[in-house]
Amino acid sequence: MKGTAVLTREKSSILILENLDRQTYEEIKNQCGCEHCNCSVDEKRVVDLGYVLPIGYKEDEIDWDYGY
Repeated sequence: MKGTAVLTREKSSILILENLDRQTYEEIKNQCGCEHCNCSVDEKRVVDLGYVLPIGYKEDEIDWDYGY
């Protein structure tokens, strides 16, 4: 099942990763706080997220017009 992860990065910037596998989100959670938190997105590219603190994962897509 794919979903949407909402992550905070250093200096309170927010990063939203859509269409993300739950397993990839769990991988990010395990690396949380590391200087180089890396994850594979879409099995094609590796993203260096820097210092990351995951704050949420929602299965399926988020309806941004609804006001999440």
